[in-house]
Amino acid sequence: MEDDPLHLIEQIQAGIRVEESSEKLYKRFRSGVRSFFRRKGFTPQESDDLTQDVFLRVFNGIDTFRRKSRFERWLWEIAANIYFNEVRRRRMEKRDGLEQSLDSGVETEEGVGPGIPLPSKEPNPEEEVVRQDQSQALHSALQKLPDQMRRCCILRYGQGLKYKEIAALMKISIETVKAHLHQARKRLTVDLGEPAEPGPKRESET
Repeated sequence: MEDDPLHLIEQIQAGIRVEESSEKLYKRFRSGVRSFFRRKGFTPQESDDLTQDVFLRVFNGIDTFRRKSRFERWLWEIAANIYFNEVRRRRMEKRDGLEQSLDSGVETEEGVGPGIPLPSKEPNPEEEVVRQDQSQALHSALQKLPDQMRRCCILRYGQGLKYKEIAALMKISIETVKAHLHQARKRLTVDLGEPAEPGPKRESET
């Protein structure tokens, strides 16, 4: 049972043989995750990079994993999130092509001149401190939610998935997803003293 995923995670969370247990966990599931991305049409190099992203997120968040859940389910949720994010990123790159060309320079009668400067998206130091404080408070509040409700919140607000995508990943109904998110917003509002998500209270997107 030493190579059982839950046992390995227990070792990692306890700080016992962390490198050895992490390597065993990685080697056991690496090929399956890589095959997942290959089946989605990514090149071998892209699949390797995305697989690394998956396990980076796994090991960064492994302290929050509750061992009463199945590790495989958690892993595949993360892999699916990485996949959806990568698809969205590529779509955004196509839409942002014009902005990038304006930023790099424009042709004039005198040659190539500076393009239209785009506003910086980097937060200033004060904004970064506030953002970190808010992030820590939200993380603490999320840990108080029931396991399934918390995963719904992470998939919806952290990964931007649609209701039907969350329902498919978690193998629950869309109505259950909506109910979890509704209850989570109420609980987070109490804990944080403000709405958990900006914008209208009712969501019609499914």
